Amino acid sequence: MSMQLMYEVPAAEDYVSLRLRSGMDNKDVERSRIALKNSLLTISMYDKEKLIGFGRVVGDGGITYVVSDIMVDREYQRRGYAEQIMQAIDRYFEENTHEDSYICLIANSPADQLYHKHQFEYLPENKCGMLRNQTKGSNSR
Repeated sequence: MSMQLMYEVPAAEDYVSLRLRSGMDNKDVERSRIALKNSLLTISMYDKEKLIGFGRVVGDGGITYVVSDIMVDREYQRRGYAEQIMQAIDRYFEENTHEDSYICLIANSPADQLYHKHQFEYLPENKCGMLRNQTKGSNSR
């Protein structure tokens, strides 16, 4: 296998395909194209021409950074590729963030074990993580 780690935005179709092949949910191709274009950093891993791994950082580029979409094709999992993607993201943070930067992620279990190796910790007791329930047509306040 000739693996290549590249700092490039993959085709939206390849990104969506990899989401499905890695066990993540489906996303709209056009919205994916917009999301990828607006990322601060994209890491794409290829086996020849096939996208087999991916990760990105989104945010404002000044204070807030979010690690997103760390994924590896099921056929390539457990070979250290997610670790390589995270190492590239770590280098980005070392070069582009500051002590007061807010760097976060939402992890699926057991991926949280990978993120522990990269200085991510669970929230302290006085903080909590939250997700907005985004349902179409519901504006109840």
